[in-house]
Amino acid sequence: MILTSTYEELKNLVKNQKFPLVICDLDAFNQNLERVGKHLKESKKSLRLCTKSIRVPELVNRVEKEDFVNGIFTYNSAEALFYAENYKTKDILLGYPTMSKVDVEELCQAAKIEGVTITVMVDDTTQIDLLESIAAKNNVELSTLIEVDVADTLLGRNVGVYRSPIRKPEVVVNLTHIISKKTHLRFRGIMGYEAQNASIGDDKILFRYAKKRSRKRVNLLRQNIVDALINAGFPPEVVNGGGSGCYQETAAEPSITEIGIGSLLFKSHIFDAINSLDDYIPSLFFVLQIVRKPRENIATAFSGGYISSGSVRALPLPVIPENLKLSKDEGFGEVQTPFIFNSEESRVSLGDPIFCRFSKAGEPLEHFNEINVYTKGEFIDKYKTYRGFGKRFS
Repeated sequence: MILTSTYEELKNLVKNQKFPLVICDLDAFNQNLERVGKHLKESKKSLRLCTKSIRVPELVNRVEKEDFVNGIFTYNSAEALFYAENYKTKDILLGYPTMSKVDVEELCQAAKIEGVTITVMVDDTTQIDLLESIAAKNNVELSTLIEVDVADTLLGRNVGVYRSPIRKPEVVVNLTHIISKKTHLRFRGIMGYEAQNASIGDDKILFRYAKKRSRKRVNLLRQNIVDALINAGFPPEVVNGGGSGCYQETAAEPSITEIGIGSLLFKSHIFDAINSLDDYIPSLFFVLQIVRKPRENIATAFSGGYISSGSVRALPLPVIPENLKLSKDEGFGEVQTPFIFNSEESRVSLGDPIFCRFSKAGEPLEHFNEINVYTKGEFIDKYKTYRGFGKRFS
């Protein structure tokens, strides 16, 4: 794992801080962003920033201003309204369908702000009818993306995520016809999120086979849908796909116009098993402090239970000092986390900081009001998280 600071430098950095805390290596973050941007510019594709993987508005706003970024991919209508009101973000996509009148009212309020375009994900006529009725009442126009299911199956199991019911080009075309007849909705394009390619590692033969097989299927399906839309007179402005874990392969797909990326800028540890991301640097850590030593080879830190949703890889990962192991009986706990180490090889003392990586990037930040941003070994600022703004969008 590549780091931009030594343990001694990091210890000195946090020595006067209140624990637990989150730190962001801004140099690493910027390097990751620059690397992504270089690749996308060469591929003539754009990035749409997935805000749920960041949840720090100052960083979101910083990334959104880059010339290779199309806009932001939000996950909640209140979040979309927040960025429209506070940052005048020009291109905001609500990346998940809604069946809430309250949600659509918030989207309409955002769409009333001059210079702001609001796009909403749909995959059913019921969602479309709701959007049209409330957009008409507010006299605004909402754009739409149609989400397509690009999950795969292997050995009788679904490989990917259960999202859209749409799997055929003709269904997309039919839904586009319905949208085109609405007076306050506009068809903008499609999205096919390939979770199986974006999050599966390369450390097992079966995983590599599944990804290779899936890649061919996803590319063909998306291209067939784009061709069908063009033939029907509805050329898509936006074809969104990918994810942080497979953005290079997705960028090579001719029909793609933009790729949803977020977690890669922090490089949470679920991406460590993806070979194509080896050059990316972890930039976000949470820091615990050792407060007791119940055994010669066990040091216990205060707090630590910042576990993410999803699979067994949802646990955080202690990384500095090296060779710390978790207790199988306790794991990461709400009020304490014991770490096991070899007392002959390592010295872990009371007061020492333990640096850990989150499994997922944004989700655990719901526990923190701010992140401490540092560069060249010194803290330069504190950026508020959604929680720090008093917002809870999930």
